[in-house]
Amino acid sequence: MLTELSLQVLLAIAEGPLHGYAIGKDVEVRTEGRLDPSTGALYQAIKRLTQDGLLKPVSAPGRGADVDARRKHFAITPAGKKAVADEIARLEQLVALARSRRLYPARA
Repeated sequence: MLTELSLQVLLAIAEGPLHGYAIGKDVEVRTEGRLDPSTGALYQAIKRLTQDGLLKPVSAPGRGADVDARRKHFAITPAGKKAVADEIARLEQLVALARSRRLYPARA
């Protein structure tokens, strides 16, 4: 089971590598500001996901003056993609259970 922040981090880099600041901004925008992780919380999540083999550090995409070598970029691993799929399936089952108990109405 992934925390919400961990899931959002993995979703942020699902389409390609990003550096930490860009990951945080993506999370904030995609969650419409509901999640606005502090720098410490974001990098702790990135560290944990990397240790768990769900993220990996990669070379910065691009070349030349656009690349800031100080920024660490991260990419999702195959295990990370599986973890996202597993978490989505778990959440779908949870919503289905809630709907079956009439705790959460189905959307039209």
